[in-house]
Amino acid sequence: ERSETQKEDSLKVYHNQPHFLHDLTTNVSIQLGSTAHLHCRIRGLRDQSVSWYRRRGDEIHLITFGFHTYHNDDRFTMTYEHPHDWRLRIRYVQHRDEGTYQCQVSTHPPLIHTIHLHVVEAAVQILDGRGMVLQEKFYRTGSTIELQCRVSGVPTATALQIAWYHDNNKLNYNTSRGGVSVKTELRGSIARSWLRVANAQREDSGTYYCNVTQLSAARALIHVVTEEYPAAIQRGTSVIPWSGLALLSCFTSILAQLFLNSCSSCYKYSCYRYYCSSCYCCAPHR
Repeated sequence: ERSETQKEDSLKVYHNQPHFLHDLTTNVSIQLGSTAHLHCRIRGLRDQSVSWYRRRGDEIHLITFGFHTYHNDDRFTMTYEHPHDWRLRIRYVQHRDEGTYQCQVSTHPPLIHTIHLHVVEAAVQILDGRGMVLQEKFYRTGSTIELQCRVSGVPTATALQIAWYHDNNKLNYNTSRGGVSVKTELRGSIARSWLRVANAQREDSGTYYCNVTQLSAARALIHVVTEEYPAAIQRGTSVIPWSGLALLSCFTSILAQLFLNSCSSCYKYSCYRYYCSSCYCCAPHR
């Protein structure tokens, strides 16, 4: 009975004294450009004050004392969330904000809660069926456009919102076009989203965007072409129209002129230009 009484008295003393409601040391990962909330939950604070410091090696820099900010960067502020959370807020987190932060309670000796802040930068990419980064692709009319968006390097993928756009139009199964499906998977630090557009037509050509809320977006240029360009579809290369062939012929002619020295009269000048049929010297020597 005496032992149980002593335990109860010890618990009463503990709960009446300032103490943290979490581990003394934690690790926090935050996305670049987002807002970080470094939590410091304290019970039994009474008349003691709370301050935040940043530690760099042996140097300690005061950030806030109570609700007063002593940092020359207005992105840092102390906020209080009832009933116990004295948290440090850092807006628009930058790589330079990475490091060690300490929440300190003015007891004797002081209570210290340490947070190691890690700043991560997400990678948003659109991939093809082989898992290769895709920037441009050709599809035959009537086929199915299949794109995958991969987001990696995020603290928590489940907090992400991913949306697909064709030019300025948002794509989902409700779109008036029909034949559009979107499947999204959010796990750990990686998110994936698959877009399928069935029975592709020429009007489905354009830029497709994978937009990740509060992060960034990736894009891929899609061409839907007819049977006139089978080689382009197979190679995934650009289609060369008639004007492109004419330009290629022009360059061939220029190379021929170089070998035949037909523009040798221009060589004595510091600058010269070739055109398909003639050599034009740069002004003022022309």
